[in-house]
Amino acid sequence: MRLTYGFIILLFVGACSSVSAECRNLAEPRPVMAPADDHWTLATLNLWRLRDARKDSALDEPLSPSLLARRLDAIADTVVNDLQAPHLLAVQEVENLALLERLANRLGQSGFRYRAVLLEGNDPSGMDVGLLYRAPIVLTHSRALFATEAFQGHSLFSRPPLAVSLQSPVQADLVVVHLRSARDLKSARVFEKRHRQASRLAGWVAEQSGPVIVAGDFNSTWDAGRFSDSYNRFASASLFNVWSLLPKQERYSYRYRCRPQALDHIWLSPVLKERVKAVDVSRGSAGRYSKLYGSDGISPISDHDGLVVYFDR
Repeated sequence: MRLTYGFIILLFVGACSSVSAECRNLAEPRPVMAPADDHWTLATLNLWRLRDARKDSALDEPLSPSLLARRLDAIADTVVNDLQAPHLLAVQEVENLALLERLANRLGQSGFRYRAVLLEGNDPSGMDVGLLYRAPIVLTHSRALFATEAFQGHSLFSRPPLAVSLQSPVQADLVVVHLRSARDLKSARVFEKRHRQASRLAGWVAEQSGPVIVAGDFNSTWDAGRFSDSYNRFASASLFNVWSLLPKQERYSYRYRCRPQALDHIWLSPVLKERVKAVDVSRGSAGRYSKLYGSDGISPISDHDGLVVYFDR
């Protein structure tokens, strides 16, 4: 039987909704703590397929103009109130730079002047990674890593990692990632592609002479069998994972069939660990699929909670 893309999405939505209805004892919604005046913060958040109102491809499911405006308002409120307006925000699943700039403009109405960085990738559905930043952050030299590298006749990275050079308040290379999902993980091709992505990224880290920060949705975690392969491969880069600074019961940003998982990670070169003052994670999104789909991404705005790390200046 031939299924349309839209019908597949409806099946997926229904499955998620039925699973989420069985979840119990979800954490109460809560924001992260506000940073001290002498701290700056870096957060990562998956924006749950944030699209504009224009259909650009067969796989594109544009939002209506009214829903888009409501989603931008809701995301801006989440960034300001739940994530405490982080100075750097790594984002995943946003369609284009113009849309990310619209979000930055909406944040400006709340008094926070953000700038946006996004480079178009290879995802046939149009999803990209990006970055929002505000003072005191100074950065230069944005580039897409591995954008032209191939894997079995296709792009190795549908969403190439976005690398920028931070100049202030710390000098480091920051990389925003969204690695291949675990859909069809039993397939040898999918398993190998995930492994290859993590290996390529770990190899790049090893080649750098200065400090590195890697943040985003890795679609992998620890202690989960085959699903952990790409996490374990990237962990060989010997970076410090900020989840280790939180209590074990708080180390998750997502729920798969109600079970907590840490899919979103922030990794630091060991020299940067000394500047970390705290780590926090917002609550109120992970595991709430019925509310997410029922509100069209208004409340909550994502199926991921936000992870935030606090540095001294």
